[in-house]
Amino acid sequence: MILEFCATNYLSIKEELKLSFVSTPLKESSTEPNDLFELADTGISLVRSAVIYGANASGKSNVLKAFAFYKRFITDSFKDSQAGEAIDVENFRLNATTIDEPTSLEATFTDGEYIYRYGFEVDSQKVQMEWLYRRICKKRAKEVELFYREDGVTTVHPKSQLLQELVNKKMVRSNALLLSTAAQFNETTAVSILRWLSNTQVLFCSEDEVLWQNAIKYLDDETIRERIIAFARYADLGIENIIKVDNRIVSRHRQYDDEGREVNNVAFSFNRNESEGTVKYFSLAYPIIDALDNGKCIVIDELDSRLHPLLVKRIIALFNDAQTNPKGAQLLFTAHDTYLLSAGLFRRDQVWFTQKDNFGATELYSLAEYKVRSTSPFEREYLLGKYGATPLIGDMESIFNPAKQS
Repeated sequence: MILEFCATNYLSIKEELKLSFVSTPLKESSTEPNDLFELADTGISLVRSAVIYGANASGKSNVLKAFAFYKRFITDSFKDSQAGEAIDVENFRLNATTIDEPTSLEATFTDGEYIYRYGFEVDSQKVQMEWLYRRICKKRAKEVELFYREDGVTTVHPKSQLLQELVNKKMVRSNALLLSTAAQFNETTAVSILRWLSNTQVLFCSEDEVLWQNAIKYLDDETIRERIIAFARYADLGIENIIKVDNRIVSRHRQYDDEGREVNNVAFSFNRNESEGTVKYFSLAYPIIDALDNGKCIVIDELDSRLHPLLVKRIIALFNDAQTNPKGAQLLFTAHDTYLLSAGLFRRDQVWFTQKDNFGATELYSLAEYKVRSTSPFEREYLLGKYGATPLIGDMESIFNPAKQS
């Protein structure tokens, strides 16, 4: 599970921003079931979902892109690059100083046994810094440094013999991570961290074809197919069955006569005849089911686009409720639909906002930072601009009214 994620100097992010799943001591009064996940023996409680609101171009998606790069670079830096190849990182370019400085990313997470804090600083040429700390999941447990790398010099914990061997034999390229390299040699801690990362999915709904292709490959498994069909029926999409025919996805609907009697069923080409919302819901079905079944983390950009607000509300509720989420799955998503703020779904420490400053840099902050009651009308107050993170809309009418332009 994720505890915190920090990013500095990446895309529209200039100064360090921190997104936290650690709950605050604030008293909340959500009307829907909203259970915290108690991290055993640590005294730490985690929220199960978090949402980011903000104006268009405020950097909501860039927070998720920062995490996506964090995951991708850890997973692939050893396998998918050669010595001397550039690293595809993009820092904050609207400042004359940061354009020449590295990007810094760090996450704190747990596998249930340990809490890890792992991060790195990287520019387009090499890894400038990399660090890994660990502490056992116990109250007041001390954090232990497993390794620290800076400017080509790496110190390793005395008990981490394989890591020390990789360093001594100069097997870690300057454009690759020690952690990623160690995982290829089955170093226990590195493998555990990469396994946690593989259980974290980052989905961008602008990548429709990627989502679609990932969705259809699971239909060959009959058990999963039945779960997806049940999930479709749950959403009242009118779909009775989903099958694969000649590598095409076909949905089946009931057909009735004029007296309302069911007489047959009709097959439709799924991605041609079903609505865009239905296709999106189907594309998200397996990732959501898999996350809830196995306690994984899922990150979704614009979860609410093309889906009805009540349907989005129920998806979020599945994650918030310990009855439907007994294994501690987590959901992080961006949204524009302010109805969700008034639906009794969220604690204040689950709601985050992005806003750009006067110099084009993204700031991230939580509703928990405001002195407001848990019963306050969050949707109304957000739309009135009380929390910021809303667009500053100019006089659009003047564009169409010549008299106003003079």
